[in-house]
Amino acid sequence: MASQKSSILISFYTIKSDFEEILLRVCKKILNSDENFYINFDCSESRIKADKFLWTREKGGFIPHKNYGEKLSIRDKIVLFEGNYDKISISENFSSLIISPSVVIKKFQSFKKFLIFSYQNEKQLSLKYKNNLEKKNFIINLYDEYKPFKWKQL
Repeated sequence: MASQKSSILISFYTIKSDFEEILLRVCKKILNSDENFYINFDCSESRIKADKFLWTREKGGFIPHKNYGEKLSIRDKIVLFEGNYDKISISENFSSLIISPSVVIKKFQSFKKFLIFSYQNEKQLSLKYKNNLEKKNFIINLYDEYKPFKWKQL
C-alpha cells in the first residue's frame, strides 16, 4: 500500500529583498484571495515594525490587518503575532501561516499551509528540511528569489 501525501503544504522562500516589502506584496494578494493568514514574527519589535509598515507604506492606502488579541471580524484576513504559534488560540477561519525570517518552527501542525521565508544564506537549510519533510509525506515547494520579487522554483 502506497503512503498517502499529507494535506499540509510547506513552501520555503529564500529571499534577497527586504521581508517587509515582500510581506506587503503577499498581503495585497491575500486581500484578493479566499485565504486568511496568521503572520508569525520572532519578537514584538519585529511585529510592531511590520504593523506600522503595513498601515503606512502605501501612499493613499494601507493593508488592513489585526494584531493577535484584537477582536476579529468575518472580514479580517491577516493577523500578526510573535512567538510560538502553539501558544496562541487559532481562529477556525485561518488555515495558513506565514513565517518571517528568524522564526524557528519545530512542528508543522494546526495549519494546512505554511509559507516560510528566510534569507539567501539559509538556502541549504531549506534543502535539508525539504528532504526530511518529504519523507514524512508533507507537500514541499522551494522557491528562490533570483531578482527582486521574482521567484524560481528549485
